[in-house]
Amino acid sequence: MSAALPAHPASVASSVDESKAGTQLTKAKAKLRPSGTKNGRNLCMLRWLKQVDANGQKDDFRNYYDKTLTHAQHEAYDTEAKQLVETNNWTKAIIERGALH
Repeated sequence: MSAALPAHPASVASSVDESKAGTQLTKAKAKLRPSGTKNGRNLCMLRWLKQVDANGQKDDFRNYYDKTLTHAQHEAYDTEAKQLVETNNWTKAIIERGALH
């Protein structure tokens, strides 16, 4: 008859650490990272990050853009973004100093 050996303490500890790490990762909020696409939403996002919340989270911006801004404000950002692209003025300085709509 063979007796079952107890689990090695190091292997038990590593599985506990891994499960804690997985839990912590799922609780972290997603960092807001604008894509390279030059459109109204990203123009708004870049200004919001610079002027409102430099450490803003994805969900916070989504709530601001989708639930706070009106359709007219969305269109104003789209129009401004299109104009900046057409005149080749989509630059960091212009974007960051621009007004929030």
